[in-house]
Amino acid sequence: MKRRVQFTEQVVRFRDYMPAADREKFRRLVDRIAADPEGADSHLAYTNDAVTRAAWEDRVTVHYVVTSFFVVVFEADIYDASRGFNEV
Repeated sequence: MKRRVQFTEQVVRFRDYMPAADREKFRRLVDRIAADPEGADSHLAYTNDAVTRAAWEDRVTVHYVVTSFFVVVFEADIYDASRGFNEV
């Protein structure tokens, strides 16, 4: 069952300022998460929390919470030091 996706205000602002290529990667990643939020390509973000997960695709990373009907994306980031973004 594909879940609806909601974003925090911080994520929406960041998404709006992302370079176009990264925004496309972000969209693909969110679509993949919505289709299977607890899939094999996602990971638990914390060892003591079963609902907060993380997933990434080509330097774009998101943290999200899985509920019964929604996926709430509360953090998004880009890790690419060569372009001036955060470094892992």
